[in-house]
Amino acid sequence: MVESKIRELFNDDKTVYIFDVDGVLAPIEYGEYNHYYYDDEKWALELVKKDFYEDVKPFKTMQDFLKSKDMSRVYVVTKVMNEIELEQKKKFLKKNYNIDSNNVYLVYKDEEKLNVIKSIQKKYPLLEDKYFVLIEDTVNILSYVMENSSYSTVHISSFLK
Repeated sequence: MVESKIRELFNDDKTVYIFDVDGVLAPIEYGEYNHYYYDDEKWALELVKKDFYEDVKPFKTMQDFLKSKDMSRVYVVTKVMNEIELEQKKKFLKKNYNIDSNNVYLVYKDEEKLNVIKSIQKKYPLLEDKYFVLIEDTVNILSYVMENSSYSTVHISSFLK
């Protein structure tokens, strides 16, 4: 087994962070005794009626982590059902993490996250791939990015103490 060097990237000012939202910067706690209670179609309809992210509490660990980071190098790539959900997430991210809404990107399919990271990389043309760090809770997405790029991937569990 290879020793992880991800902490080196966390301590390097060159690092560009790309976060997921649900399960990474926001808990997924929408059902009474379950993480979720709508199917996708109903969720899309309910988003019109209610801002689901308005009362969501951020993760203190992630807030503390981001306090020392250059926020211009912090991005979010999040899967959404529609533009309404994106706007709710942007408001949540600004309020709780001070993430610039211009640094928040939407995808409709998980595989699209890799393409968004590639577009973010164009802003830093001289930066090595390893300095683009995807922080995600879905192993399939992390594996897809790992297998199809040289970007760094971090599971949210690396932040648990």
